[in-house]
Amino acid sequence: MHERMLRNLADDVKAEVEAVPMERFRAHLERLLFFDERDPNDVSILPLVMPWSRHLAYQRAAETICRAALHGYAERLDPARFHGDDLQRLVQTFPLQQDVISGNARFDFLEQGNDMRLVEMNFVGVGTVGHSLQATLALLEAVPALKDRYVCLHPTSAFREQLLRGGHGTVALLTKDNDRDYYASWLDRVIIAEGVKPVRMIIVPRHQWPEFSASGGTLSFRGMHIDAVYPREMTWRKSIEAGADWCRFFLSSGAFCLDHWSLVLAEEKDLRFLVPHDRAVEQYLPRTWSLDEIGPDVDPTGLVLKRKHDHGGEGVWVAPTELPSVNRDDYVLQERIPMDRIRVRSLLGFEGVVSYDIAAHISFDYNLRTRSLLACNVSGYLSRYAPHGDVVNISQGGGVIPVLVERMRA
Repeated sequence: MHERMLRNLADDVKAEVEAVPMERFRAHLERLLFFDERDPNDVSILPLVMPWSRHLAYQRAAETICRAALHGYAERLDPARFHGDDLQRLVQTFPLQQDVISGNARFDFLEQGNDMRLVEMNFVGVGTVGHSLQATLALLEAVPALKDRYVCLHPTSAFREQLLRGGHGTVALLTKDNDRDYYASWLDRVIIAEGVKPVRMIIVPRHQWPEFSASGGTLSFRGMHIDAVYPREMTWRKSIEAGADWCRFFLSSGAFCLDHWSLVLAEEKDLRFLVPHDRAVEQYLPRTWSLDEIGPDVDPTGLVLKRKHDHGGEGVWVAPTELPSVNRDDYVLQERIPMDRIRVRSLLGFEGVVSYDIAAHISFDYNLRTRSLLACNVSGYLSRYAPHGDVVNISQGGGVIPVLVERMRA
């Protein structure tokens, strides 16, 4: 394991970025729909630079992990072979009328020197497909000299290519009724719908769903033929359970489902389930133990406690002071990764050396019938920083770090 390190910007990049007035950066952030006073989000003007060789390393990791995860998912679809929790057993009953599963996953990594450790996988309801990546575009607009050397990989661009590859001309994005109350979430929807053109994406809030009709294997909305649905609602445990009938309706309608709800079967927090499908995954996994594998003399404050089947970032306790005494099989302990550090200077006035993570957005197509990964690409990077300590969470006062990817060398 490498020692924790401080990532530094090259002098030329640092000089070019630091010469930009923050007001100019903010103007580009507002124009590209990242920043709005109604729902302000912080962002560093100092970026994280991803060398091309490092990007290729993430690409190799993504392919290895994604293939193993989807092999595991395909196996877990069979209730005779996998008996999961209540949510997993529910989605096993959902209709599955498509041979190909397509989606946009997010793999959360922590870096320590040259090592990258996967700490979370999300396949359903992945946020920030559009919104947070705009920060990198804004930086490139504010410092155009950087465009000769660096690019912004944007998940929405990969999503557009995925939709075109699948022949989907009109897509319904299923969303909440109150999305506009959470302005950043609404901007995410707008950015995605604009970014996937020429595919037509219509944003349909939940109160309009009764206007969908399905007949003869065709889904329609207000007389329009719908090729595919893209769920941005019913993507968490309670909403899936409460909306199970709607899930079944859309999945039986004949429309292709992106980020199919059953992919929650691949979101186990005990990532050791990946290893039987490809032992090469082990190099990317933190050490993990069941509670019964930990002796009484182990200090849990040096570990991370996770509830196995909680969705997304829920059910995670960093440095727990005590361990559960009941339902102990529902939990795992994961080693705590000492995160690398980086310097940030933020739009809202924070400046200093911080811990950061890297979320790699993954665009994938997987054939269930042949159990083969048809496509898998790192489609973008999101980096978040923790202003204090090692808990990276934007809602706790952190922000976004733009990620510049070095252009491929000839």
